[in-house]
Amino acid sequence: PNNFPASEEYNVYAQMIAAKEVGGDFYDFYKLNDNTVAFLVADVSGKGIPAAMFMMTAKTIIKDLAESGMAVNDIFTKANAKLCENNESGMFVTAWMGILDIPSGKMQFANAGHNPPLLKRADGTFEYLKTRAGFVLAGMEGVRYRVGEIAFSQGDRLFLYTDGVTEATNTQNELYGESRLMEFMNQNESLEATELLPSLKNNIDEFVGDAPQFDDITMLIFDYTYKKGEQMVNKIFPAKIDSLSDVLAFVEQKLETWECSVKLQMAICVAIEEVFVNVAHYAYADGNGDVEFNIHFDESTRNVTFQMIDGGIPFDPLKKKDPDITLSAEEREIGGLGIFITKKTMDLVTYVYENGKNILTMTKKI
Repeated sequence: PNNFPASEEYNVYAQMIAAKEVGGDFYDFYKLNDNTVAFLVADVSGKGIPAAMFMMTAKTIIKDLAESGMAVNDIFTKANAKLCENNESGMFVTAWMGILDIPSGKMQFANAGHNPPLLKRADGTFEYLKTRAGFVLAGMEGVRYRVGEIAFSQGDRLFLYTDGVTEATNTQNELYGESRLMEFMNQNESLEATELLPSLKNNIDEFVGDAPQFDDITMLIFDYTYKKGEQMVNKIFPAKIDSLSDVLAFVEQKLETWECSVKLQMAICVAIEEVFVNVAHYAYADGNGDVEFNIHFDESTRNVTFQMIDGGIPFDPLKKKDPDITLSAEEREIGGLGIFITKKTMDLVTYVYENGKNILTMTKKI
């Protein structure tokens, strides 16, 4: 892919330079859901069209398994089993793959016989992330892979590459090598990824000189740019009762990310349901309209703020007098119980009508 993302969460930039017209190296990256991104670099043994065909098979299998929701080590275990089937050519794949939970910065990774990546912390220099690598993919049936973990902070950078970088060879038969690679990366660590990778390729070319390119060269930089502490997510839903399950799933997913207890999640969802159902039933006279749902989380205070915005009939639910819950259901006045439950569940509930919009804001410490 060449649609490289650059956002407040993460940046990816990569290059692949084949030794022949087509090659067996590949890189890939894709979001698995709103909070999770996967990325990898891999190298198929061999050159040319056979390696390229095997590369496409491996790339497709790994992505399909990742999108099924598997852990990264299980992805490699299953991919290895599939690639071993009918592998008459005896080809194999080395690969390094990470799956990152964006809000927490926790990334799980697996290594199938691949080169160790270089990791640079925001306040440090590049160092090799040398962990014990598993066996190559498609090399032997029955292999199981280990999972490793990295905790990213804002400004951290990960560099993945194939052995076409470190094994680039000059006319004196010398290798570019890991030491020269790390030295170059540290001397140029302040460059943007879009400048750093071409500069590295130029440096490799200068080293190699007149010697032919021996192997495919693939490089990928992943920059973690997510600012922890304050997080904002938003989504728009049709103001229909049918949307309720999607609204609650959206809320639950975010609360789980922020490690909210199950008991508190249930209480919050009951309050959210009461408010959303009221909007779905009464906000729009013709029955057609949307609800904008914003969630803001402050990690330092652990306060979550839920904001529901609709363009329906102006209505302040907080004006409704609290029901007398000491009375029986038959004796109580109809209405008001839902917003009463919401006010009792949340720490703070406010309402304003601005620019033709009803804005209900609810805050809860989790």
